[in-house]
Amino acid sequence: MKKGVVGIIANPESGRDIRRLVAHASVFDNMEKVSIVERLLLILQELGVERVIGMPETFGIIPGAKRAVEEHLSIEVELMDMKIFGDWRDTYKAAENLREEASVIVVIGGDGTNRIVAKACGDTPIMPISTGTNNVFPYMIEATIAGEAVAAIATGVVTPEEGTYRTKRIELFENGELRDIALIDAAATTHSFVGSKAVWKPEYLRELVVSRCSPSNIGLSSIAGILREVKEEDDFGLYLEIGKGRPVKAPIAPGVFKRVLIGEVREVPLGEEIEIHTTPTLFALDGEREVEMDGEITARLTRTGPRVIDYRKTLRLAAERGFFEG
Repeated sequence: MKKGVVGIIANPESGRDIRRLVAHASVFDNMEKVSIVERLLLILQELGVERVIGMPETFGIIPGAKRAVEEHLSIEVELMDMKIFGDWRDTYKAAENLREEASVIVVIGGDGTNRIVAKACGDTPIMPISTGTNNVFPYMIEATIAGEAVAAIATGVVTPEEGTYRTKRIELFENGELRDIALIDAAATTHSFVGSKAVWKPEYLRELVVSRCSPSNIGLSSIAGILREVKEEDDFGLYLEIGKGRPVKAPIAPGVFKRVLIGEVREVPLGEEIEIHTTPTLFALDGEREVEMDGEITARLTRTGPRVIDYRKTLRLAAERGFFEG
């Protein structure tokens, strides 16, 4: 990781999936993402960041932001030299590159975008800014404040050990081999195809594992959150059997409140491996259908997710150390 260098991954597809049609989710316009990056660039420059490396993508979010504020910029802003596929591979490759090149990675997207980044970013701290559909993992935060915290970590005023926390993740195994991860929720479904990825029909759900949940969440984790709140700092998650038992209503998508039948519910401590009985199954990871699995399927909750900047603590420490003086 290089001091004074910030990476930016802005997903042009976040906040734009089929839930705008089958539910009532709002569209997060890419021009607003351009505006977010504009504010980030100006704040990072003001607070001593020397270089910004961005992910190239199909819309041109970072080039658009750079053009809009170019006459006020003195820091170096560049795009990675990489092939653009227009899908998750761009995010993964960018995170993989930035793991070595940047001291902090800003992620502009939703739960799904952050899940891909988490698979490749290693120990490099991330600042997740919400622009997706299900936004349990990223912060709903003004880019100016996010930029202040990022700059404090990137310049070394606050160390990653002081200003970040390690998140939980759900690991999925097929016949003993790690197949994939989720940050918030992993749902075993009876869907036959990945298709449009989003999950909005609870009749296809069979089992659910969550790392954290709250009745104030939206998406599949809200089903567990209706029953019990689990926080990021808690060293456990929850397992739910779905499709029979107690009825609850939960906001599984924007504007969509569905009745869900809940059977067994139990705590899952960190490190414990639990059996998934639905096999074969198509897993929805952080709200999106992603991976087909068969055979012996297990899930394990660990605290090996990405390092996330605790912006409140980071800004408090930065202020105490005179970062904003002068």
